[in-house]
Amino acid sequence: MEIALLPHAFLIFVFLWFCMIMYAVHVLCLKPKILRAKLRKQGVDGPVPSFVLGNIPEIQKIKSKVSAEDASTYNLNRPLSLDCRSILLPHISQWTKQFGKTFTFALGKVQILYIGDGELVREMSLCKSLDLGKPSYLQKDRGPLLGKGILTTSKEVWAHHRKSIAPTLYMDKVKNMYSIVLESGDTLVKSWEKLVVTNGGTADIRVDNYVKEFTSSIFSNVMFGRYDVATKGLFSKCRNLMEASGSPTVLDGRPFYRFFPTKRNREQWRLEKEIYESILKIAKNCSIGESKSMIQTLVESSKHGELGSSTPQQFIADNCKELCIVAMDVPGITGIWGLMLLALHPEWQARARAEVLQVCGGQIPDAEKLGKLRVLKMIIQEILRLYPGVGFTVREALADVQIGNKVCVPKGVNTWIWPIALHRDPELWGPDALKFNPERFSNGVAGACKIPQAYIPFGLGPRTCPGMNLGMMELKVMFSLILANFSFSLSPNYHHVPKFDVLLEPKYGVKLVVRKL
Repeated sequence: MEIALLPHAFLIFVFLWFCMIMYAVHVLCLKPKILRAKLRKQGVDGPVPSFVLGNIPEIQKIKSKVSAEDASTYNLNRPLSLDCRSILLPHISQWTKQFGKTFTFALGKVQILYIGDGELVREMSLCKSLDLGKPSYLQKDRGPLLGKGILTTSKEVWAHHRKSIAPTLYMDKVKNMYSIVLESGDTLVKSWEKLVVTNGGTADIRVDNYVKEFTSSIFSNVMFGRYDVATKGLFSKCRNLMEASGSPTVLDGRPFYRFFPTKRNREQWRLEKEIYESILKIAKNCSIGESKSMIQTLVESSKHGELGSSTPQQFIADNCKELCIVAMDVPGITGIWGLMLLALHPEWQARARAEVLQVCGGQIPDAEKLGKLRVLKMIIQEILRLYPGVGFTVREALADVQIGNKVCVPKGVNTWIWPIALHRDPELWGPDALKFNPERFSNGVAGACKIPQAYIPFGLGPRTCPGMNLGMMELKVMFSLILANFSFSLSPNYHHVPKFDVLLEPKYGVKLVVRKL
């Protein structure tokens, strides 16, 4: 009887293998070809991808051609260039020249529509469809880092996340956080004063950790209601996870690579588990006898609403972990780049300082006086133009989505917008697009850019960053306090090498020569 069953079992085995092969062929070959064909019919072309890996081999080949001589231009021995596009992602620069500002390419089986055209970005910013959601690979390939929080979810699940988090960061709530921001800024100033005095009136300071400590303290108090050993340990683990993960938006593209027990993956899995446990432990302690903090809002929101496939515990942990990236490190890195730019342009440093001293009269700035710092606002807008916090603004078409009258994005195609390139486009910003010129914002964004919607340091459309108001307040307070107390210039030890990893950071940090006023 067993022998009689063998042919039947063998046929089932062969059939299953046939189905798996056909599925692989469809996913890796047929579906990508169909999607690219739909885009080509609309006049969108791009480099021809290889089987399985897409354009990854070509990207690696292009990167290998970026010589050490080109990379070495980022130091003080030569004129410092603010144009980092061809160094960070040379394949994007090459394909833009070859195929125009909008083109398609593939990372593995993922089909990407790169959008660098300002008109198309404007249409995307006006598109309110929830079918333009977040790419599925953010939860899969970048799952250990990002999870299933507000940055990665779509449709009704995202709407619940947004309704839970955004109200805690409305302007009226942000104004109540002013004392927290000011206290953190005062701590930064005192730290620098101590260094300057210790070094005889002038100190060569690497500012990175001081600025990140400033933003970490603010975020911790807003999220947890305190800043202590437990939260510092959590932040350290989150930064270690970011280092282990690489960029959250630049997809690796190698099929099934996230399942391999490589050293990097094992490190991500370990940190993910530790962070999950740490957040839930802190959340439990925060719920006892403390004033309401953001994590308590997440705890309450986890008990109702659309959570998708997440458990209440995952809802809390993933949102907290994601906010650690955007609310803690993004303003800090923006502040670091801003100090570099002000050190590089002493005329703007002096102009901003004069405004701060005039408006504040040598006193600690209050919220009302911050609103009058017009020059400082222009400077921050220009910093965000040249060094926006996010790497890419990414979306995935969850159904066929019509973007104005320009293009129909087929279901399954991912769209990428690179703010670093968009914000340096001379057609949008004029012939001085590669220069630091805050004056361009003297009449607001509408007067600075040919297409105002192409200025996207906080994202675009319905998914703009809910923490925008808090981030702007942090930067205004930090710069106003530093300018009122110190003058600074670039250190001879500073090397200008932008590094695009999780976020766009200075590879060797920013070092300044700081003097007390």
